Amino acid sequence: MIRKGLLYISILSIVACGHGGPELDTPTSGSINISADDAYKPIVEAEINVYQALYPRAKIHAHYESEDSAFKDLLADSARLIIVNRKLTTQEENYFSNKQLFPEQVKIATDALALIVNNDCPDTLLPLDKVKAIFSGQDSTWKAVVFDHENSGNARYIQENILQGKPLPKYCFAVYSNPQVIDYVSNNKNALGIISVNWISNEYDSTVISFQKRIKVIAISPKDSKNPGDYHQPYQAYMKMDDYPLCRDMYIISREPRTGLGSGFLSFVTADKGQRIIYREGLLPATVPTHIISY
Repeated sequence: MIRKGLLYISILSIVACGHGGPELDTPTSGSINISADDAYKPIVEAEINVYQALYPRAKIHAHYESEDSAFKDLLADSARLIIVNRKLTTQEENYFSNKQLFPEQVKIATDALALIVNNDCPDTLLPLDKVKAIFSGQDSTWKAVVFDHENSGNARYIQENILQGKPLPKYCFAVYSNPQVIDYVSNNKNALGIISVNWISNEYDSTVISFQKRIKVIAISPKDSKNPGDYHQPYQAYMKMDDYPLCRDMYIISREPRTGLGSGFLSFVTADKGQRIIYREGLLPATVPTHIISY
């Protein structure tokens, strides 16, 4: 009897090891968590929806938050990969290196920051010098300057590239999402909002169309000019030609140590179908031709 019991347990152990243990995900099946900067929610959801339609056994659970929180998720291994607008810092690379991990960092698109104002605002042409004056506290044309999140990629970009690391003035503050920035600006005549252009760039999306109707998008010129032709909005073509000055790269950073679902999703986004989704969403894909969308 004892021997039969031991034999039964041994058989169960073998079965459990072969079939009953945790199932590893593959490039086209399984379940993983990823994190993304809230700035990229429309484009990330579009990519995930198509990927899961093509591979029904794949479940990608995306968490949308500030850039700072996304990197914390990656470091803590609570996200297999993240979608953000900067690469790892040297300190972050050293952290992974000490764990014998070497994350893959892949540029998937060029994004742009869009400056938005209330529909009643008459001033929609700004030279870059005036943009710099607004964020440095030297121009108080707008009583409120609104970002999507504290510690967001949008705020970091302005601090690093416009202010050279200096703090934002007191009239700059954050809400909790890019749609909330649009809401605030549409209801306040003296507000200037900063969002990722992919929230207002897909001309086929009904939600985007409703956003476009509620605000105006600022056109920016690298120099002070009276010629309206020198001012450009964040269209794909102007991003491609470097005519719009507030552009940045968009990355997928994966810490996946093997070829799993994260690798499959990354490969999809960087391949033809994934790049065409980026194109349709209004960002500048790494490999696909561009066109101009009118806001």
